[in-house]
Amino acid sequence: MSWRGLAIAVLWVALPATAHAQWAGAPSSGSRLALARVDLQRSGDVVLAQRAIEREWGPDQDSLASRVRMEGQRSQSIAMLLSAVVPGAGQTYVDGPPNGVWFFLVEAAAWTTGALLRTSGEQVREDAATYAGVPADTTSSWSFARWSSTTGQDPAPLEALYAGDREAFYDLIGNDDRALSGWAGDAASTRSEFVDLRATSDRRLHGARWSESVIWVNHVVSAFDAIRSARRHNQALGGGLGLELNTGWRHGGPTFTAVLERKF
Repeated sequence: MSWRGLAIAVLWVALPATAHAQWAGAPSSGSRLALARVDLQRSGDVVLAQRAIEREWGPDQDSLASRVRMEGQRSQSIAMLLSAVVPGAGQTYVDGPPNGVWFFLVEAAAWTTGALLRTSGEQVREDAATYAGVPADTTSSWSFARWSSTTGQDPAPLEALYAGDREAFYDLIGNDDRALSGWAGDAASTRSEFVDLRATSDRRLHGARWSESVIWVNHVVSAFDAIRSARRHNQALGGGLGLELNTGWRHGGPTFTAVLERKF
């Protein structure tokens, strides 16, 4: 017998006879969860009964959930991919034309501007090379013979540089004062015109690279905006949803970050 049973037995013996009778004759509450009842049918025996309640839990049919795609909804993934390839296409897929037209116009303007700047920059680059002339020709604006006769040095290293890397050669004769004596006429003035042409070319080519960066940024922003458009189309999002864009300059080039966030 457990300690609990022993304690109940001692208490039972200590109670008056009338209490015994009242306890034994107490009616049951009728509840399946009623406390155990003491059986005194046999004199001198104390019997404790304990009811065990078992219950099996099955699946809650009321909580069964299913995902149903409603008619007219737009896929966020498809919208994002379309705009990532062709900026504005995802917005058109979600809401129809003319949505996304601004991304398409930015794309077209960036491509056109970049192509024009690159073509113009390369043309000015060629003009600068034509202005300097072929250095082996003594009548050119810059020549090996003129530089060698003035300095008394062997032009072989410069000839090798010209043959192997034209851009490095032009940078040298345009920026290194040791090559100044190779220019014709007023050497400083002649070289200055050459340097101006090269600088103009550099600016236009740099602008073309910026246009390429704008194209890349436009693809990314359009893809994120297409996701936002699809979500807004599929359900009422309410306030708190925003697209945060940050631009900057790092390691000599433009940087861009985009964060789609929702505040609760």
